[in-house]
Amino acid sequence: MATMTGRLYALASGLGMVERGNKEDAFHQLVYGITGKEHVSELTTSEANAVQHELQERMKMKNHDRPLKKRSKKEVQGMMTYPQQKLAWRYIYRLAELEPTEAGVCDRLIGAIQKILGITVSRTDPFKWINFDDGTRLIEQLKRYVRSAERKAAAKGGGG
Repeated sequence: MATMTGRLYALASGLGMVERGNKEDAFHQLVYGITGKEHVSELTTSEANAVQHELQERMKMKNHDRPLKKRSKKEVQGMMTYPQQKLAWRYIYRLAELEPTEAGVCDRLIGAIQKILGITVSRTDPFKWINFDDGTRLIEQLKRYVRSAERKAAAKGGGG
């Protein structure tokens, strides 16, 4: 239980609820309000869990306006950039929306890369071996595919 007590004090301290030497600080008031007990050391496991849950909820509320840190992959110099990759995915999803097929979007992207660039790629990282110039070529061709599909959809919709 000593580790749970330490965990509770650490959470409360992170929220600024603990005042050293003051047994009537915000943390102890919270503990009393939830459990009816005045000392943290008297808490049962279920009571300590209830206090921990409340402290964690307050921690979420305190940090709700902080932006989430994005995990950025390190771009390899000379290879297809992440904005290019996002654009390629956007065109593939738009193409799948306009011309639905049995193949999934990932299979469709792999097929487009193989057809346009003549490169065999892996399913886990289809852009791994595509350099910047080939990425530009891929995007331009995907853009043409989407325009063609939009024209076909407009003609089909307008004629029927």
